[in-house]
Amino acid sequence: MRKTQVNLLEGSIIKSMILFAIPFLISNIFQQLYNTVDTIIVGHSLGEVSLAAIGASAPIYDLLVGLALGIGSGMGIVIGRNYGSRDENLLKRTIAATLVISVIVALLFTILSLLLLMPLLKLLNTPAEILDEAYSYIVIIILFMSVSLAYNIFSGTLRAIGNSLMPLIFLAISSVINILLDLLFIRVFHMGVQGAAIATVISQAISALLCLLYIYKECKFLIPARKHFTFQKDYMRI
Repeated sequence: MRKTQVNLLEGSIIKSMILFAIPFLISNIFQQLYNTVDTIIVGHSLGEVSLAAIGASAPIYDLLVGLALGIGSGMGIVIGRNYGSRDENLLKRTIAATLVISVIVALLFTILSLLLLMPLLKLLNTPAEILDEAYSYIVIIILFMSVSLAYNIFSGTLRAIGNSLMPLIFLAISSVINILLDLLFIRVFHMGVQGAAIATVISQAISALLCLLYIYKECKFLIPARKHFTFQKDYMRI
């Protein structure tokens, strides 16, 4: 694990920042590529109407990605601070609080998004002829936005201890899987834009699972026990 972890507490600050930031920046690009890959494959396989439907839902997709990135990065700051304090008990309590807050946010945002999705698509001037198809794509992403949030929480936790490389590797793997599943669901199973959405959800879930398995195997000190799920607001103070 140490080979993939940048020491943020010792050595050259500039070198550490560069080694840490490059994988992080590339990871952000990869997350945006999910929708781009869907757009390209849908455009080549399903035609102009389906392509327009994916494009119409892109602003909503970007909003979801931005929310997941923001929560993951924000929580990572707090986790990183407590990791730097070398207080393992406080670190685990912070991670436990992060998991609870993430579940609550995911549930609330999913419910709110489902209620406002159709009005939002209309507000974005989505043409009537592609409205239903755009809805059928983005509603699947919204229903399972928890998997994207899970990846960003797990990857943010790894970055908080200086490991920005492994989340990138897992995201790259899931991006390749996304391409393969897009081709399978759209061209072989003829599932349309819903197939593209399902492929995105599955590949995001795989990236989250890989992060979780890595934490379980290599970073057991990050795994909270039941006793750590006692929330106090001081744990999340920046």
